Amino acid sequence: MTRKILFIIASCTIFLTPVKAQELSGVQIDSLYNLFVQIRTHTHQGIQSADTMHIKCAFGIVSEIKFNFNRFDAQQKAMLKPLLDRPVTDTSFVTPNGFFRVHYDLTGTDVPTYSLDSLAIALDSAYNFEVNYLGYPPPPSDNGAGGDNRYDIYIQNLGNTYGYTEPETEVSPGSGRYTSYLVINYNFSSFYTKGINAARVTVAHEFHHAIQIGDYIYRYDLDEFFYELTSTSMEHFVYPSIHDYYQYLPSYFQNTQYSLGKNGGLQEYALAIWNIFLQQNFGYDIIKKQWELMPKERALQAISDSFSDYNTSFGEQFNKFGLWTFFSGYRSEYYPQKHFANASDYPVLQPIITLDINSTGTPVQTSTSPVTNNFIQFVNPQNQDTLVALLSNDDIEACIANPDTSIPFQYNLYTFPQTGANKLSNAYFYSFQTGKPSFWISSAILNNQVLQSGQYIVQNNDFAFPTPFYYKKNSFIYIPVLPDKFGYADVNVYSSSMRLVYSTHQAVSYIYGQKVIRWNGLNNKNQQLASGVYIYVTKSGNNVTKGKLVIFQ
Repeated sequence: MTRKILFIIASCTIFLTPVKAQELSGVQIDSLYNLFVQIRTHTHQGIQSADTMHIKCAFGIVSEIKFNFNRFDAQQKAMLKPLLDRPVTDTSFVTPNGFFRVHYDLTGTDVPTYSLDSLAIALDSAYNFEVNYLGYPPPPSDNGAGGDNRYDIYIQNLGNTYGYTEPETEVSPGSGRYTSYLVINYNFSSFYTKGINAARVTVAHEFHHAIQIGDYIYRYDLDEFFYELTSTSMEHFVYPSIHDYYQYLPSYFQNTQYSLGKNGGLQEYALAIWNIFLQQNFGYDIIKKQWELMPKERALQAISDSFSDYNTSFGEQFNKFGLWTFFSGYRSEYYPQKHFANASDYPVLQPIITLDINSTGTPVQTSTSPVTNNFIQFVNPQNQDTLVALLSNDDIEACIANPDTSIPFQYNLYTFPQTGANKLSNAYFYSFQTGKPSFWISSAILNNQVLQSGQYIVQNNDFAFPTPFYYKKNSFIYIPVLPDKFGYADVNVYSSSMRLVYSTHQAVSYIYGQKVIRWNGLNNKNQQLASGVYIYVTKSGNNVTKGKLVIFQ
C-alpha cells in the first residue's frame, strides 16, 4: 500500500450548538471532563465499570463536551481544546476505493499494531455496505479538513476505548447535521474482540454515527439509545462473523424490563438485537426508513411509524421480539424457524419474577417502565408445569416523556375458570389490571411451547381500539367484526354528519385475540381525517354492527 506524508495543517477546535442541548449538572460536567481527558491521554486503563472494562463508543462523551464547552472553567478549557482538535500525525494514506484518508504515526505511542492494509479494506467494506448496498447517503464533505474531501480516520492510543465519532461543523445553520471524523484505537490486544477484528467492527459502528449526524439529525442527548443500537447492529450487518456485541447481551437478557427508549447503560448496545430482529423479519429498509423519519420525529415515534408500510404495528412486533429473546440459548430448539439466526449463542433469558402457582390463584403486583417486555414465570408444584407470561408495554408517548415512569400492574394466574379471566389453556387462566390497559399485549409460554401470542389484553368485541386514535402515536385502528363464512367483512366509516369517509371489503384478521378489520385511519383518498368522532358500520353476511371511534390529529 502506498503511503504519503501530509503537510501539517494548523487546526482550531470548533465548538458546537446542538439543536436542543441537554442541561448537565456541574458534577456531570466534571465527570465528562475527567473521562475524556483519560481517554485522550490514555490514562484510564485501570478504570472499570461494573460490567466491562472497555468503553465501546465515546461518541456521546466527546459530543457532550463540544456542545457544552463554554460551561467548563478556564483551566479545563485549556486542557480540552488541544484534545478536541484533529490529531496531528506523521503520515496518511488513501484506502484502495478512495473513500477514506487514514492518518497515523510511524513512531511514538500511537503506532498501530494491526495491519493497515486490512484496516483499509475494512473501511472500504463498511462504506460499500452502508452506502452503496444499504443506500444510506455518505457523510457530508468536510471541505478539505484533513488534507482533502475524503472522510478522515485518525488512529490514536485511546487506552480502553474502541473509538469515537467527533462532530465538527454544522452543515448549514439550524440543520442539526454535522461534518465529522473518526478516531479509533491503535491497539485492541486486551479487548473482548481483539486486533483487526475489533478495528473492523469499530469502523462499521463509528462510520454509521457519521452518517447519522451528517445526513439525518444530531439528537444524541435525547435519543442516544437509537444511535448506539443502530451502530452496534451495523457491526453485525457489515461483519456477521464477528460477534463483539455478544459481550453486552447478558445486560439485557438478565434485565428485559429495561425500556427500549432508555438512554445509557450497556443495554443500548445489547439492544442491537432489536435491529437484527427487524432485519430478519422485514429487511434492511425499515431501519433506514426510521432514520429518514428522525429529523422530524423522536426515535421511538420514528420506529413506530416505520411499520405503517408493513401492515403491522410496533406493539405487535415488540411482543414478537420478546418471544424471540425468550427462545434463546438452549430454548432456541423449541421455537424452530422463529428465532434469531444466532439464538443458540445468546444468553438464556431470566424472568423478572419467578413464583409457585397457588391453587386459589396467584397474583403478581409489580411495576415496570414504558416500552418494556416483562417476563413472569410461574411454576406449578403439582405437575412441574412452567408457565411464562410475556407482558409487553408499547406506550411510546409515555416513554418519550420519561422512560423511567413507573407503571404499576397486577397479573393473576388461575388454575380454574374465573369471572373476567382470559383462557390460556384448559388448565390456566389469567386476568390483568393496570391504569392504561390498551397499551399492553401478552403472550404465554407453557413448558417452552407458545400457548398464545400477540394478544391484546383488553378483549371487548363491542368497540374499536385504540380509541382515541392518534396519527403520531398509533399505526392502526382495529375494528371488531363478525366475519362471513368466507372470512370477509364490509366496513364503512362515517363522519358525525354521516358523510362516508372510508369503506373497505377485506379479509378479517385475528389480532390481539379478536377478529378485526385493520384500518390506518386514512380516508378513501389516502388522507388523514380531521380530529373528531366517527361512526363505523360493519356488515358480514346478516351480521351488522355499529360503533364509534375518536381520531386525533
